[in-house]
Amino acid sequence: MSNTTSPPDTGDTHPVDVFDVDLFGARWTLDLTGVDDGLGARLSRLWTRAAVDPDDPAAGVVPRFDVSRGAEPGEVVVGGSRHRAPDAAVPYLVSRALTLASIRRRMGQCLMLHAAGLAARDGTTLALVAPSGAGKTTAACVLGQELGYVSDETVAIERDLSVLAYPKPLSVVDDPHFPQTKMEWSPDELGLARTVSPLRLGAVVILERDGSVTAPTLEPVGLVEAATEILAQTSATLDLPDPMERLASALVAGGGPYRLSYRDIADCTALVQELAEHVAGTAPEIEWVAERGPGADDDVASPDPGAEGKILPSTRIRRTPYGHALHEPDSTLVMIGQVPMSLPGLAAAVWRDAADTVDLATLTAGVVARIGDHPDAPTVIAETVRVLLRAGLVEIVHGS
Repeated sequence: MSNTTSPPDTGDTHPVDVFDVDLFGARWTLDLTGVDDGLGARLSRLWTRAAVDPDDPAAGVVPRFDVSRGAEPGEVVVGGSRHRAPDAAVPYLVSRALTLASIRRRMGQCLMLHAAGLAARDGTTLALVAPSGAGKTTAACVLGQELGYVSDETVAIERDLSVLAYPKPLSVVDDPHFPQTKMEWSPDELGLARTVSPLRLGAVVILERDGSVTAPTLEPVGLVEAATEILAQTSATLDLPDPMERLASALVAGGGPYRLSYRDIADCTALVQELAEHVAGTAPEIEWVAERGPGADDDVASPDPGAEGKILPSTRIRRTPYGHALHEPDSTLVMIGQVPMSLPGLAAAVWRDAADTVDLATLTAGVVARIGDHPDAPTVIAETVRVLLRAGLVEIVHGS
């Protein structure tokens, strides 16, 4: 391979072994000089879409990411980590290592969703969120024939809802009996459409593959319900200075969040295209408030429920320490350490009204005034308090 610092060209041009790539805002100089021509050429072609101008004066000092042969037979060094792997496995090792290293560099800066990203012709981007192995890459492969390919792994969203592309090679399971063994294919090899710039978030969609579905459906989802589900499919969200605000702002974009239920993603092309074409600039319809808890800067422990004792009208309660909360009118999401807890209806109202120490009689009157009376309101609210006590979300306050 010739040693040059120009980004690789597309098509069948001769690949290069040193070039810069930008991975959702994390720029690297990818150095492949330490491997032989065949493996280096393969890696170079896989990362063509992510290549950027190495002479960009705004880039500053760019960290190097080296891939080289190790000292031992069959050993390869990827980003400083040594592995024993055949050449066929190296592209996936490189992809995973670059993804994790880029996530570490962007922690605390942008919202990173584990999602396939697909963009309409005007740059409106849909983030299709799903756990690992639940259809993101397949969605990118199928839907990316028409919509622009942004990523099959990570959709990075800035504060202003602009989206940073991560057009990495796609990690495809070659043998379903060995789901951890993945082959890498470039977006050009798979015929995926290119994107325009800039990209902006259009909507967040939860992917739900279900073999019992006869026809695909795309429906709105409650904010707290979606946030509770999606938090597990994000990277370092709680490292953001305002995590719930950033998450909620992204989820309500385009009138979302949405859930796409389907049996075969190929049946969803029209639905997804229509959504991408119509959500640009759609105003959020969900009312929400994000709240920073008194324990947001601490390592808040998971709840440790204790004995609740007898609950009387004079019993005083208050919230226990928590990190963050997200409210919509009829539900609340509470973060206790890294654990999200979803509170529906009455439980959310009781928890909110226990922000300061309050006796049960006063709490009951306030909740009734806010959500309406009920013949058994004192009993129902007392039982709700017991549930929150057992969950460790409130505590009984003794003494003066």
